[in-house]
Amino acid sequence: MAWKTPLRTVLTALALVGLAADVALAPAPAEAHLAKWGSWEVTHRNLMRLFPDADPNAWRIKRHQFSQKEVEQLERELGFELYPEDKTPEFYVAHDSAGQFLGVAIFIDPRTKPKILDGSVLTLEIGIGVDARGTINRMRVYDYRGDLRLTKDPFLNQLAGRGLDSEFRMGKGGLVPVAGEDEESQLVANAGREALLLMKVALGRG
Repeated sequence: MAWKTPLRTVLTALALVGLAADVALAPAPAEAHLAKWGSWEVTHRNLMRLFPDADPNAWRIKRHQFSQKEVEQLERELGFELYPEDKTPEFYVAHDSAGQFLGVAIFIDPRTKPKILDGSVLTLEIGIGVDARGTINRMRVYDYRGDLRLTKDPFLNQLAGRGLDSEFRMGKGGLVPVAGEDEESQLVANAGREALLLMKVALGRG
């Protein structure tokens, strides 16, 4: 699949016409596919890990309400029903200190069924940064209590540069899962593909 229009063009236009809303406090955490934190401080820290060259004071939020047709398309391509929170995503738009567009970020929890570790739910909250070409620029896994290799560059960098036409199945296309973390490795890859699809549908329209 390809972006309907170049992501750089879409988001530059959004910034120019002021459709990217001013940064606001992130909503309280919710059990949904989209991961959110209860404070802008935590959200901002996690955003800067995705785009470290971004102007820390220039982040903007672009909100989108998926139409019923878009929801049906997404559910068909993702293979699961969207939670209510998933239907109104927030995309974080990054610019550098000179005002140059760097990319877009979103946070996703790709786990559809809770997993328990040491008596508590094992969270898997992932940040995905997508560049102007519509490919993954950087991914980060936050506060993971399982095998920490899942949070490190040797694993995550395998997904950098991949677009919607790329392979996201672990064991295929050069993707190697973390040993003993096959399920979680695949979920991280799934989050990358989901982010690209959400951005295509929400921001890639002509």
